[in-house]
Amino acid sequence: MSESREVRCYDYVPVRHERVRQLLHSDGVAIFSRATSIVTERARELVATLRLNVGPVEVGVDVQLHVKGITDEVGATGDPRTRLDFTWEATERAGFFPRMDASLSVYPLSPDETQLDLHGRYQPPLGTLGTAIDATAGHRVAEATVLRLLRDVRNQILSELRVGSGPT
Repeated sequence: MSESREVRCYDYVPVRHERVRQLLHSDGVAIFSRATSIVTERARELVATLRLNVGPVEVGVDVQLHVKGITDEVGATGDPRTRLDFTWEATERAGFFPRMDASLSVYPLSPDETQLDLHGRYQPPLGTLGTAIDATAGHRVAEATVLRLLRDVRNQILSELRVGSGPT
């Protein structure tokens, strides 16, 4: 069995933490669903680019996101944190693609900004072969896909809160 791999990326929104927290509690699943469909389309674009480097093997796949829960916590510095736990897995040929177990943590970066911290863990599938694929290209694909997901979640949050059309 291969060792698990981690991916982590960050972004922020120019919105108070409380507004982001309320949005995730009221509509977190829908925000992630919309962002996931955007990422799936972009992953197909990435596959076309990678195909030049890894041959005719398709590395993209449709995914389904399952939100496991959302919790409010207090961080080590005493700041409020909201954590949304989810899994992300292939809808077809799941044995050929890793399942991502991840958390999106949001917390105040400043009074008017909220940090978005996405931390995921996955195990490359296919044993030794999967570990080799992950070492050469798979981990980069995982990082790029997770970063795109985070950026799309960020954009979805901004769209939902209509940032720019009034006070945040």
